[in-house]
Amino acid sequence: MEASPQTMDAPRQGFRLPALQTLRRAFRVVASYASLNILGRIVQMIGAFFIVRSLAKTEYAWYSLANNLVSALGMFTVTGIGTGLMPLAGEAARDRLRLGSVLASATRFRGSLLLVGSLAGIPVFVYLLLHSGCSVWKTTLLVGAALISVSMSIAAQMFSTPLSLARRYSIPQWENIMNSTLRLALLAVLVAWAMADAVTVMIVTVLAPLPTVFGWLLPKARAHAAFEQQPDPAATLRLKKHFLVGLPTSLTYLFEAQIAAIIVGFVGNIDKVADLGAISRVSLILQVPLSIASGVLLPRMSAEHDPKRLWKMWTGSSLLALLGGTVILAAGWFMREPLLRLLGPEYAGLQQELVFFLAFQVFAFVVTVAATPIQSKGWVRHSWTRPLLVFGSQAIAACFLDLSTVNGAIALMWAGSIGNLLLNTFLLINGWRGRASL
Repeated sequence: MEASPQTMDAPRQGFRLPALQTLRRAFRVVASYASLNILGRIVQMIGAFFIVRSLAKTEYAWYSLANNLVSALGMFTVTGIGTGLMPLAGEAARDRLRLGSVLASATRFRGSLLLVGSLAGIPVFVYLLLHSGCSVWKTTLLVGAALISVSMSIAAQMFSTPLSLARRYSIPQWENIMNSTLRLALLAVLVAWAMADAVTVMIVTVLAPLPTVFGWLLPKARAHAAFEQQPDPAATLRLKKHFLVGLPTSLTYLFEAQIAAIIVGFVGNIDKVADLGAISRVSLILQVPLSIASGVLLPRMSAEHDPKRLWKMWTGSSLLALLGGTVILAAGWFMREPLLRLLGPEYAGLQQELVFFLAFQVFAFVVTVAATPIQSKGWVRHSWTRPLLVFGSQAIAACFLDLSTVNGAIALMWAGSIGNLLLNTFLLINGWRGRASL
């Protein structure tokens, strides 16, 4: 007896239905996360443009240097946490007590790294601020505010981790929106009272997260992790192992992220630091897809044990990152003049620098998303070679660049990112072959 066409199509329809349902669920998760993230980033961008337009160029340069210190210390303290915490937390995701011990270990470890990083990094930034004409009093306040800001960032990461593993993505998103809105309101008060300068704006940046992190984020996170637990020695040892293996990589990222400001500060002039800091505000829009990748994709990859599903997640996210980055770059090219008008008349002549920097950020964004399995699965073996590739690429490029210009500093960052791509490609190939885990 011959089967009818309807009978033959039934298995295909049965196969397509679960696949469509999976796609719809994934789309709803990403759309929900993206909508909240976009709202938060819009508020952040309004605040960023507001600061650029409200501060004198020299004051904004000092504010940028203080933010560079926050970035440097944050980057150093996340060494070993970025590749070690998520795999460890993923293993303990359904055990509230065990997860609390893992988070306690990570908190204490980041605190120790903050102390070490402060001793090494603060003198450099103090010199840069004093060298640029910032007073001793303002320098002290800016550095102190930067240290508190990093401590708040550590707390926010630990409170957000169990919520991300539990797929409660909206809670950290709402915290970010409330935090950014409060910051914007406080900035408006400063401007209205004619009190806005580098120090007051930095203090507002520190104060705004306090009520949202401890009044909103922490109570929600307690349902999924017991934060009163003591650190787990075994977890601490694994984090230290990731720290030692990842230290060359973190130092590379640290130097690479600060090199542009340091170069234009020493070789160029303080106005170049302000120019570079101002155009970097435009790239905040890329934080939306990057936040989706780190907030949704990273915890899911860390908890995924099926290699085939992991491969599909990686290929799909990488292609989407490439497509999204291309769209953002094209939009930045067509809107370069309106974007610069938002920054103010002092930055009107930076069209070429803006597009060049945005292209670099798009490239770095695609590389970061494509490298998500490295962080989620701890594929960091042989990553000690990263400084050789990054600094080697930059050393070659430096021979042909004018490092006293903003374009020269951006080109140096391009060279480092290309070297970074080479190592990530090697780690991914080894990871898929099962040869990159510690």
